Amino acid sequence: MSDTQTHKQQEKESTGQDPRASQGRLAGWTEWLKIWGPVLILAIVAFGYTFTFLEPAAPKELTIASGSASGAFYGYAHRYSEILKPHGYTLTVAETAGSVDNLNRLQNGEVDLAILQGGVADPAEHPSFEAIASLFFEPLWVFHRADATYDHIIDLAGLRIAVGAEGSGTRTLALELLAQNGVDASSSELVPLSGDAAADALIAGELDAAFFVAAPSAGYIRNLLDDEGLTLLPIRRHRAYRIRYPFLSEVVLGEGVIDLDDNLPAEDVPLVAAAAALVARKDLHHALVPLLIQATQEVHDREALFKPAGYFPSDRHLDLPLKKEAAHYLEHGPSFLYRILPYRTAAVVDRLKILLLPFIPLLLIVFKMAPPLYRWRIRSKIYRWYEDLRALDLLLLRSPSATEVQQALAVVDRLEVEVTEVSVPLSYMDELYNLRIHMELVEKKLKELQDPSEPV
Repeated sequence: MSDTQTHKQQEKESTGQDPRASQGRLAGWTEWLKIWGPVLILAIVAFGYTFTFLEPAAPKELTIASGSASGAFYGYAHRYSEILKPHGYTLTVAETAGSVDNLNRLQNGEVDLAILQGGVADPAEHPSFEAIASLFFEPLWVFHRADATYDHIIDLAGLRIAVGAEGSGTRTLALELLAQNGVDASSSELVPLSGDAAADALIAGELDAAFFVAAPSAGYIRNLLDDEGLTLLPIRRHRAYRIRYPFLSEVVLGEGVIDLDDNLPAEDVPLVAAAAALVARKDLHHALVPLLIQATQEVHDREALFKPAGYFPSDRHLDLPLKKEAAHYLEHGPSFLYRILPYRTAAVVDRLKILLLPFIPLLLIVFKMAPPLYRWRIRSKIYRWYEDLRALDLLLLRSPSATEVQQALAVVDRLEVEVTEVSVPLSYMDELYNLRIHMELVEKKLKELQDPSEPV
């Protein structure tokens, strides 16, 4: 045993631990870093560089145009805001005069989203707008004094009529239907009031009739239905209106559906209704669409006054083209990512998939090449001594001289020192010990040639 080997054996006995074991583990980590380090650095650099070409993340702050504080739009918008908040998104609700005002604000870029009454937005005039979903039906409610009997809208001529405030969707539809029935400002007093203001004026006797386009959940609608001095006008020619105005649908306010105890209404009332829709500009970030539809589902899925539960949100009853992401969601539901991951995490992964799809095959190739390269580097430390050992083995085949034998033994001693000092991972120690066995075999043969009569 050489001096170096003796020193290492003594160190092991004094410490109780073979220093070569720790050296082997350190060598393993060193070699791992030499191979995988550049691969990981290259991957991170490539990933970071490609990341700069990705589209920006979805904005965390949005504004939605709703309607008057007394209307259903305003209340629904606030419920959407509460649903989005836990996901890290702030939805600011802007109070407006109504659907026409909402449309103008969306056009001017003042808001990101808007709730619009059906029939307000013309796709030819607003090609940059797209719908996310229809939300619920808003019936046309025409209330008048109960001391008079009217059968049709045409019978309202000559009365004081609230037709909706400027900027409201109610005003747009009311004026259109009144004009179709020959009622205009020359024959009647058309008052620009909406919502609570119009309802209060009608109850107070300051008006003879009032038009409202509102969800049944609007508080003033219930107040009007409860008032015994008012009557809801049935829209008997609903089929004619639906044919003339495709955005209108025929609905029936069933007997007792508002209040079963009070039997409100007292009989089935035919009405027409426009579907309210959530609308955005085409540049709305696509990752926001699933979250917005989830919010509308949570709010409107159970509302079933005119349609069965689950009917809304819907891809039907829309004036504007449907966003393609919304169409896919409404038909197939959330994608796999959004089903298994929290929304914000899914949005990030969805954003990165464009990068990952071409990047993953490249990484697979690199990672497939790295293990063989790692094995080659480790084994090359061992195999380089086999070349010297093979030369000594060939020397034995041709009856070397005493001087050659002496020189060969010196080479073996040198190899023993080098092999003892080399550090390799523990998983490759078997190959190192095989080398040492072969060295001992060659050394034994050389010593037999040096002095055949002396036992080795």
